[in-house]
Amino acid sequence: MPAIEMAYDDPNYTLIRQECHTTAVATAGVQQSLTFRSRVAAVVTGIGVVLGSASSVTLICTLLHNGSVAAILTLSNSANEVARQFTLSVNRTLTSITDRFQVSTDKDKGDVTVVYEYRIVPGSTYSLNAALT
Repeated sequence: MPAIEMAYDDPNYTLIRQECHTTAVATAGVQQSLTFRSRVAAVVTGIGVVLGSASSVTLICTLLHNGSVAAILTLSNSANEVARQFTLSVNRTLTSITDRFQVSTDKDKGDVTVVYEYRIVPGSTYSLNAALT
């Protein structure tokens, strides 16, 4: 029986993957628990946001790529806009563990879920230890 190939240059690594982060927003500002990082180079292809358990709240979410504003999104339960996608002008690549996507909110109400869609860059390798030293 053949073994499953798990090398980073394997075609299966070009599949779109999803990672989901949820938090109860306690303070306005950058929500650290909604941060996305990748241990290998990855291209982020889509980012969706869902607003939950907050009645009649309008929440402005700001997407940050390495600290710079990449997109802004407004969610409103009163307008039934509880799930939307950030519009990314280009695919954003994370090349090291220090690269990141973060979400900042303008209010301290509600639960927010962020779904990051990404794919691994074939052949990418870098050492987590090297990034931390």
